[in-house]
Amino acid sequence: MITPSFLEKQQEQLLNKDYDVRISNLAAFIHHKINKIPGKILDIGVGNALLIKYFNNQGYKTSGIELSQRLINDYKKQKALRGINFKKGDITKLQGDAEYDYVLCCDVLEHIKDDKKAIKNLWSFVKIGGVLIISVPAHPHLFGERDKMLGHHRRYNKQQLINLTSNLNSYKISMLTYWNIFGYFPYYFFEKILHKKINDNFRYK
Repeated sequence: MITPSFLEKQQEQLLNKDYDVRISNLAAFIHHKINKIPGKILDIGVGNALLIKYFNNQGYKTSGIELSQRLINDYKKQKALRGINFKKGDITKLQGDAEYDYVLCCDVLEHIKDDKKAIKNLWSFVKIGGVLIISVPAHPHLFGERDKMLGHHRRYNKQQLINLTSNLNSYKISMLTYWNIFGYFPYYFFEKILHKKINDNFRYK
């Protein structure tokens, strides 16, 4: 059984990493697609903090909501994260004030059983004219032992994401795309053919 303390320890270990090629590529991809005039940005589920650190370094006014107080305490010890406003919270229980230009929710929804409630609450943080950016693991047929180990409840396809957001008020989908296609093939090979754990240490330094 995956426990909150297991996920905390996992993210604490990643906090010691200065670089993650996957997160760095995701941050650059998002930055390329959005308005590059820095605004207020909220990261829901800060995790290893590399995503919020990227946008803070780009001049965005950054805030983060994280479920783990222990991780928040660790963030406050990092010089690179000084000046970022962190708040403890559960996105299934929080309501926002529609104040952010951009709300990021990357690698979070798959951990939440009630993702419909979570997506509704996420939208409450986005100001009129703002953007909600979601990244989730794709291709339900890939769901396997690694997902279970990471505490995932599901993977998504495009139609599932469309259905998930269908009850939001005053929104439109401006982009729905896959990314990191090169990660698909080794994942499929190890997870579905070899049934072996993937060693992803190459991502970090």
